[in-house]
Amino acid sequence: MNRLFKPDHLLLGILIIIALILRVGMALKFPNIFWADEIFQSLEPAHRLVFGNGIVTWEFRDGIRSWVLPGILAGVMHLTASMGEGSTGYLIGVNIFLSLLSLSNILVAYVWGKKIGGTITALICAAICTIWFELIYFSPKAFTEVVATHVLLPGIYLGVQKDSITRNRLFLSGSLLGISLALRIHLIPAIIFAVVYICKRGWQQKWLPMIAGIIAPVLLFGTVDAFTWSYPFQSFWLNIWVNIVEGRSKLYGVSPWYEYFIFLFKSWSWLSIPIIILTIIGFRRIPILGWLALIIILSHSFLAHKEYRFIYPALPMLFILAGIGTGELVLRSSGRWSSLHIRIIAILLSIYLWSSTSIALLSRFNIYAPLSFSTFGTNWEMTHLYATANNLVVLQSLSTEENVCGLGLWGVNWALSGGYTYFHRDVPIYQVDTQIDFAVANSGFNYVVGNSPLPSTYPNYSLQQCRLGTCVYKRPGSCSKIKEREINYVLKMSGN
Repeated sequence: MNRLFKPDHLLLGILIIIALILRVGMALKFPNIFWADEIFQSLEPAHRLVFGNGIVTWEFRDGIRSWVLPGILAGVMHLTASMGEGSTGYLIGVNIFLSLLSLSNILVAYVWGKKIGGTITALICAAICTIWFELIYFSPKAFTEVVATHVLLPGIYLGVQKDSITRNRLFLSGSLLGISLALRIHLIPAIIFAVVYICKRGWQQKWLPMIAGIIAPVLLFGTVDAFTWSYPFQSFWLNIWVNIVEGRSKLYGVSPWYEYFIFLFKSWSWLSIPIIILTIIGFRRIPILGWLALIIILSHSFLAHKEYRFIYPALPMLFILAGIGTGELVLRSSGRWSSLHIRIIAILLSIYLWSSTSIALLSRFNIYAPLSFSTFGTNWEMTHLYATANNLVVLQSLSTEENVCGLGLWGVNWALSGGYTYFHRDVPIYQVDTQIDFAVANSGFNYVVGNSPLPSTYPNYSLQQCRLGTCVYKRPGSCSKIKEREINYVLKMSGN
């Protein structure tokens, strides 16, 4: 009992609680979409599994996505749907579940920091991973690369611990690496490097249990493909073929090879310089994290289509290294004094500086804005915190509206609407972008969500509410189903 309740364990527990509150709190306070995949490649198919309705995109028609993550999220949705009315309950449940997974980063940061620099370094590393804005922002999001990160880091840590190498531990390490690989096949260069770095020449002692651990979850994912698609491992190879060989991903944007470095400068501004310096200091103590972060960034740089979320697995690695570097500076500067108070002040000062930096950069967090080296943002609504928040809030409010028989999206793109994940009503959705669309599909819906005023030729619609610039309109009467205008029929016909 005395070992369990050491002061540093208590402080770690407090950091974990703070981390969970920050992640869940930010997700619920600021519903947003960073990229449509977080809805339509995970939450929307999960909603379809549990509740029977959802927008089906081309990835799930062609079979290039695994059903494993949507299946897990479907279970979470089913268990937590009763936590609130409409879509509120399971949205809270999913955010809590994903945020709990992300706490692995903080635990790894703590134990790795403790091995390198003792309790002081451990607490600094864990604190940085607790309060850094990007880790808070992305943790509750249902991206495969985010979930993969939260099992990748523990897998690496377990594999490199030389003081307690056993076959079981290496098998567990390999299993975690295998899960991350199956979730995000693009991590294969980093995982190959990690396995070589960990195992080196220990063929029977290390390689066999490590490879066996990796194969186990990959086989499980392949088996799921066999039952849910046409053949085993379909989502692995077809994804690579369609997006890389056929170049489908290029339709969603092409960027130069150095784009990820621009993204990092956009996100961290001039503070990139001290962050990089601290990371280099930490690299000397944990080189594998530095190499892995660099491999993840560079390997994704060769792909034409780039999104900031793709290199999320590198971010906690970089900030653990920066924590190691910060801890080393704190220990050196406070080593001249034996006073405990001086050391506590040094720790608190470093955490305060990291927290202030995180808040400052969050206030300007928009990687799609022009490159700027400002420290503070002037308009929080221009950050990713508010991206499409208007659409999500409105659709979530309609999830408890019983008399909706059809929904029209007027000036609201379906990919940024939140889909049935937020709407939750088992009624058709219609995309209406022009007055001609409105005239043809008008009889199919009695509610409209719009970012601009409705056509004046439809005075029978009355304004119900407006939130953050997006309004809800309602007309009296019933709806008649128009199959060729329903969103899923339109997406299928257009190949989207």
